[in-house]
Amino acid sequence: MNDEKPTASLLSRGNWSSGLGFVLAAVGSAIGLGNVWRFPYITGKYGGGAFVLVYIACVLAVGIPIMLAELLLGRKTHRNCVGAFRSLRPATPWVLTGWLGVVSGFVILSYYGVVGGWVLHYIYLSLSDGFTGKSTAEVSVMFESLAGNPLLQVAWQTLFMILTIGIVAGGIHSGIERGNKVMMPVLFFLLCALMVYALQTRGAREGLDFLLRPRWEQMSPAGVLEALGQAFFSLSLGMGAIITYGSYLGRETNLVRSAFYIAVGDTVVAVLAGFVIFPLVFTFGLEPGGGPGLIFQTLPVSFSRLPGGVLVGSAFFFLLAFAALTSAISLLEVVVAYFIDEQGWKRRPTTCIMGTVILLFGVPSASWSAVFDFMDKLATQYLLPFGALLIALFTGWVLSHGERRSEFHQAEISDFTYGGWSLLIRYVCPLAVAMIFLHLLRVL
Repeated sequence: MNDEKPTASLLSRGNWSSGLGFVLAAVGSAIGLGNVWRFPYITGKYGGGAFVLVYIACVLAVGIPIMLAELLLGRKTHRNCVGAFRSLRPATPWVLTGWLGVVSGFVILSYYGVVGGWVLHYIYLSLSDGFTGKSTAEVSVMFESLAGNPLLQVAWQTLFMILTIGIVAGGIHSGIERGNKVMMPVLFFLLCALMVYALQTRGAREGLDFLLRPRWEQMSPAGVLEALGQAFFSLSLGMGAIITYGSYLGRETNLVRSAFYIAVGDTVVAVLAGFVIFPLVFTFGLEPGGGPGLIFQTLPVSFSRLPGGVLVGSAFFFLLAFAALTSAISLLEVVVAYFIDEQGWKRRPTTCIMGTVILLFGVPSASWSAVFDFMDKLATQYLLPFGALLIALFTGWVLSHGERRSEFHQAEISDFTYGGWSLLIRYVCPLAVAMIFLHLLRVL
């Protein structure tokens, strides 16, 4: 156990300059490509508004409590995810939970950079008016040509990783915080502007009906588990990012309020993305269950047929790029923070070295779809659920009541709210994450 104040050497690693900067960075970590295509898709599949209500309940009962646990571990120790567990329970197997976060960040970024490269390629195609006059089949062939060209994919992946490395190398305040203070407002502006545009199309009413009308007859036990999984994955839980970001917080930051703001921001972006996508889907008679293919193979056709389609399409893919980049930044920071804290490395060379290693590790994912699919399955179905389960168990059962309670200052959390959170993190969250894990393994 270690409740000592952080030393000067630890504080020199960097801190957020403001609560707003931290929230924007953490929301950026949570917001990713899954918010734009996966959330709207599974919302329509499992009952529209019914799924949204179940999802919000899952965020409140599972997502926010686990996020609060990760923020607590980070701020309490002012260490990376490995150092946090090493500080609180030295020389115990719980340190492996921190290592699991580092490995998760490394693995996810290795193939996530490939997807980020796809987005950059589509920005280029949109700006060069590459979709005009193309049919859905022709646009599908364009994507297949990209996916089948390893050299082109690696080139765009490299550019995406250079952008990510450049921001993380700048440090917490001058790099990550400043980058998110620019990208997150732009992301919300682009999203709102695209929503206003989409809601004026002829498919707006049908699209909103598909997305929001509660259809409880379509809400099944599988839908509840999908809502649990979406809440869990969308909030970047179990991968060490929130612990790492929390380690740069001072005690003046209200953890409870921050966790709530992050969850709300992430959920709002997911819902607004549906307001953009489904009016366009129904305007042009596209398949609403297209998933990632909807983004890269069918929506570009709709952009080419809209007034000002070049501008609209470019704005949409810039939106995706910001979503991908803010998530990639947090993933790289998980890895970099370990070497800074535990090995004493300097930030800039560490970021360049580890970013390059991750890029090279991701080249097979850009070259063979089977490797890409394996890495994705490894991370989402094994590493992340297991990591979140261990974090919930550690915070709820290994840390003492005194260790948990002492981290909150007097005005930060009421006794009633603290008691409710303790109940959720000890009993509800482990059970819920275990159910997600079993569902992903097709046991449930």
